[in-house]
Amino acid sequence: MEIGLFTLVVADYDDAMAFYIDKVGFQLVEDSPAIATDGSVKRWVVVRPPGATTGIVLAEAADDAQRLAVGNHAGGRIGLFLNTNDFAGDHARMKAAGINFVGEPRDEPHGRFAIWEDLYGNRWDLIEPPSAGRKLGSATVPVSVPTLSGQPLTTAEPSIFPPPEDIGEILLSEAAIAARIGELGEAIAADYAGEVPLLVGVLKGSMLFVADLLRAVAAPVEVDFLAVSSYGAATKSSGVVRIVKDLEQDVAGRHVILVEDIVDTGLTLRYLLEHFSVQQPASLRTCSLLVREREEPSEFTVDYPGFLLPQAFVIGYGLDVAQRYRNLSYIASYAKA
Repeated sequence: MEIGLFTLVVADYDDAMAFYIDKVGFQLVEDSPAIATDGSVKRWVVVRPPGATTGIVLAEAADDAQRLAVGNHAGGRIGLFLNTNDFAGDHARMKAAGINFVGEPRDEPHGRFAIWEDLYGNRWDLIEPPSAGRKLGSATVPVSVPTLSGQPLTTAEPSIFPPPEDIGEILLSEAAIAARIGELGEAIAADYAGEVPLLVGVLKGSMLFVADLLRAVAAPVEVDFLAVSSYGAATKSSGVVRIVKDLEQDVAGRHVILVEDIVDTGLTLRYLLEHFSVQQPASLRTCSLLVREREEPSEFTVDYPGFLLPQAFVIGYGLDVAQRYRNLSYIASYAKA
């Protein structure tokens, strides 16, 4: 046997979903109408951590007795435990999202942990169980990793990444990104039914987006990459675009979709549209995970837009500053921009 679901009484469905999905990083499993025993219509809302099998039913309080239970899940004790294999990364990410941690992380025989509270005051443990290579107290326990030669390498736990002071507001959670990419994949599959489109990823920022978009298109599709430069190591575009790696195949007669991580000034995309137009593709469309909000009207419209982006320099999910932060699973503003 195993526990499939348990209930957490909340004050408001949407507030609780926003907290657990956007801040904690849980995934939405289901949000659908449900008929209560008294015949009233309620919502059946289930969330769970990525990769977990046990889900949490977020149940909106319906009477005074239930409202008294909001924020008092375990009578003031720590009643919920969130296991992680990356304590340092998840702790930093959650703090950056504004989650309240009670005290500093501690090491105990059962693992490294920190106490945090949800939006109602329910207390959780974020805990990484004991494992080889995790620091216990002030000592570092080495990991013995076999190499091809049979000689072990010794590694130690890395420092906290990302540094909390580098992360501003978390704008898009991993779950929100995945949901939108699924919608884009469905749209592309429908629009190109009977065709084999060529996704052209613009390196390096689009690499994660292209990989996930490719899997979201439930139809034949091909992929190629090119690399351009307009930012370098800076946080502002230089205004000059140059191709540093071109495609490996001919696009003449192909249905081409240019895939960008972000359309900011539109300089890069405009240049690439001109570059490929002269090569006579059968069709040429654009897709971008992020599109910058601008007061002035744009010269072109992105065919498959992901999200509108406010005026902030962002990092994560392929987006970088001097090659760092691409490996974050979410997108956040860069605090040092």
